[in-house]
Amino acid sequence: MQAIGKQKEISSLFFFVLVSYAQIWLLYGIGKLLGISFSMDPRQLGGLFYLFGAAAPLFATMVATVISSGREGLNHLFRRSFGWRFSPIWYLLAIFIPFAVTAASTWAAISFINAEIPKHWFSPAFGIGFLLFFLIWDGLGEEVGWRGLALPLLQDRLGSLGGNILVGIIWALWHLPLFFMPGSFQYGNSLIIYVYLITCWSIVIGLLVNKAQGSVLVAILFHESANFIAFTIRYPQTYYVLFMWGVAAAIATVFLPRPLFKLQWKSHS
Repeated sequence: MQAIGKQKEISSLFFFVLVSYAQIWLLYGIGKLLGISFSMDPRQLGGLFYLFGAAAPLFATMVATVISSGREGLNHLFRRSFGWRFSPIWYLLAIFIPFAVTAASTWAAISFINAEIPKHWFSPAFGIGFLLFFLIWDGLGEEVGWRGLALPLLQDRLGSLGGNILVGIIWALWHLPLFFMPGSFQYGNSLIIYVYLITCWSIVIGLLVNKAQGSVLVAILFHESANFIAFTIRYPQTYYVLFMWGVAAAIATVFLPRPLFKLQWKSHS
């Protein structure tokens, strides 16, 4: 019976990833076919496509969980994902870490290569009202899937670090259509660097989620904090940013649960 339950979990994980990717590529394909331009403006059709795509992992999570475990399984997932009774320090760190890394990388760029802070350093990409809505929508739409469903299953089979690395890679590559959409924040950037950055984020988020007893609230807060910086603050974009996120991931690794790596993909009765 235990082996059957484990097999259902694996099946739900694969189904979740498949549906998440299928939704985002379907939206991209429809947009290209109909000539709908990328937009972060919800008043435009492209903006509505973007909002739906941001929540694709949540939709996929709900479908995959109901199919594998029924309504009770979905209720259990949400109860665990939105548990809030844990030390306030993890709430604070979830918000603070992205700002600390940004500040450290900015200081290094100014100190070592004489980089300059842009004159208009606070420059929101869109209105504050929509920005706040989108940050919550995007964090909720993604993190229940990546950290609520996928992370516990992958950590159980690959270890805490191995599971978080794989979640990071899956999470990063899920954004791949945005690299082909002019106007998106990913367009024109290096996919390899993006995968590295998102994987570093994933390791840090993984530590927060583990310390918060599996709650994705800290993941949502981290996601919102990092995206707030990306959408509003202009700072020197140098390799010091990548280095500092690597340092943050390395520090997080020290405090992850053991074992860091294992391979237990197949279940035994």
